[in-house]
Amino acid sequence: MKNIFFALGFIAFASIANSQENKPQILLKPASWEFEKFELPPSFAPEITYKGAEEIRFAPGMFNKDSANYFTYVFVAQIDKITPISETDVKNYLNWYFRGLCSTTARDRKLVIDSTKISATVKKKSKAAGMESAWDATVNLFGVFTDGAALKLNMEVSVVNNPVTNKTFLFFLASPRDKKDPIWNDLHDIGKHGVEMVKK
Repeated sequence: MKNIFFALGFIAFASIANSQENKPQILLKPASWEFEKFELPPSFAPEITYKGAEEIRFAPGMFNKDSANYFTYVFVAQIDKITPISETDVKNYLNWYFRGLCSTTARDRKLVIDSTKISATVKKKSKAAGMESAWDATVNLFGVFTDGAALKLNMEVSVVNNPVTNKTFLFFLASPRDKKDPIWNDLHDIGKHGVEMVKK
C-alpha cells in the first residue's frame, strides 16, 4: 500500500496548505520509510483535543502481514504549546487514537471488528536522556490494513518539551515484534534522531 491515508481516504489533507508543509520536519529519516503528515486532532479521533501536527514513518512492509515489519512504524505528535503529559493522558491518547483509526479503517475496508476490545496499557519507565517522561505501552487492536485479525502492538512513548518553540512532542515507537527484535534498534535510532531535531 503506497499511501495509507490517500488510499483509505479518511484524512483530509486540505488543511495542509502546500507541499513544503507536507515535508518532514522532525522524522527526517530513513528515506526508505514512507512518510505521512496531518494536522491534530486527527479526523478519525476527535476526542484528542491537542492542536498541532503529526508526522509518521512507516517501515517497509508495514502493510504486509507476511512481512517482519508488519504494523511497525514511528509517529510524533507535535503539540502547539508546552503541555503537561501524564500517564492517563498517554493511555487516553492511545485508546482514542487506535479506536478511531481501527473503526474508521474497518468501515472503509468493510471489515467487522469490535472496537470495544481495543485497549491500551501504560507503565512508566525510567526517564531516558533528553526526555521529560517515558512509558512502555501495549495496545490490543486489529490489523485493519489487512484482514482485521486481532493484534498486540508493543510501544514506547516519550515526551520532549522545547521551551524555545513552546511546543511539546509526543514520540511513539510501535511494532508487534518483541522488544529484543533487531527492528527496535531501528525504531530507537529514528526516535533518537527525532528528539535531536526537536531540541534544536
